[in-house]
Amino acid sequence: MTYRILNYRLTGASWSLQFSEAALHTLLEHVQHSLSSKESVGQLFARDLSVNPIVVEVATVLTPTRAARARVTFDTHRAIAERDALFRRGLHCIGLWHTHPETSPTPSTDDRILAREHALAARPQLAGLMFAIVGTIPPPVGVRVWVDDGIEFREALAWNDSDRK
Repeated sequence: MTYRILNYRLTGASWSLQFSEAALHTLLEHVQHSLSSKESVGQLFARDLSVNPIVVEVATVLTPTRAARARVTFDTHRAIAERDALFRRGLHCIGLWHTHPETSPTPSTDDRILAREHALAARPQLAGLMFAIVGTIPPPVGVRVWVDDGIEFREALAWNDSDRK
């Protein structure tokens, strides 16, 4: 299946973000289509952080330590090992993603806490951490993105190339 490339921009930022078709495919193949579907979680990787747009080339899937319809946890040590392995291939972890069993997903309090903890931990290397949530309807409404810089948790808005001025 072919997916339209998704673009996001953060108000006031000099950069934008784009999901490659491959990364978007990974996210969308984990949509929670039924009441028995469990949440999935993974990491987002980009090769070059100095370009605009920053392209999310790879979305990985982490094996959850616990997964339910509305909750997922993962092993931080395994996530770090994955980051190290992909860094050796020239990829930088720029964020996390997970699914929600709702159409247009919104972050829970636990999601915001997780994003903040990871943003603060990444601060020496990154100015902010991307946090994507995949809902049950197609993008762009079903895939929402936030950025946490350790101080603020702000939503990045989806846009099309035709929206450019």
